[in-house]
Amino acid sequence: MRVVRLYTPQYLAPDIELELDDNIRHYAVNVLRLNKHSTLKLFNGDGFDYSCDILNISKTSLRVKITEQITLNSESSLTTHLYLSISKSSHMDYAIQKTVEAGVTHILPIVTERTVNKITTKSTENKHQHWQRIIQSACEQCGRAITPTLFPIAAIDDIKPLDSNESGLILNANTDQTMHSLDISKPSCIKLLIGPEGGLTESEIDTALKKGFRAIRLGPRVLRTETAALSAVLIAQLIWGDLA
Repeated sequence: MRVVRLYTPQYLAPDIELELDDNIRHYAVNVLRLNKHSTLKLFNGDGFDYSCDILNISKTSLRVKITEQITLNSESSLTTHLYLSISKSSHMDYAIQKTVEAGVTHILPIVTERTVNKITTKSTENKHQHWQRIIQSACEQCGRAITPTLFPIAAIDDIKPLDSNESGLILNANTDQTMHSLDISKPSCIKLLIGPEGGLTESEIDTALKKGFRAIRLGPRVLRTETAALSAVLIAQLIWGDLA
């Protein structure tokens, strides 16, 4: 039987009844075609799944009763911060979606000198809401019950210097170092800085290096921003995280 997982920001606990909001109801009824006998689980980012009985489902209402709280073990032991330079919409969406699936825990969108997209106050708010929905949807799909933290858009100058128990890596094609060649024991936190289309400028790379980041390359080929982001997170998870 198909089990549907849906994100809701509402408070969840066993034995309570709740009415799900209109967006969830519309998606459940009109897209997923759920009915009263469907198997539904909810999560809100607190680390648990919640099994539900559907009490009422219609074009105007979706009411459920939570029957069970389920502990999940889907989070990596490696805390991963992704400093992701803003790229074209579809590329940015892909990078966020796939790195969430790969286990990233924090995402900080970065404006750089070569950022193509024009950033305004209104677009910043809209982008942040859009990216948050992508994160929630990716968690629904991949079985994560803790939603990664999405920080407000920032600049490289806003990145804090690394603490002694953190490791930071910046992708730079002009180095021979790789993740595998670095002598790094498992860090408590790995921070990955991914440049935009066209790459980071020399001054931006120098700024990151002064904050404690080390430059690496992922191989002999130049990767697009979204490919580089996913590859970096996957390699970090393979070396220090929970990928077999």
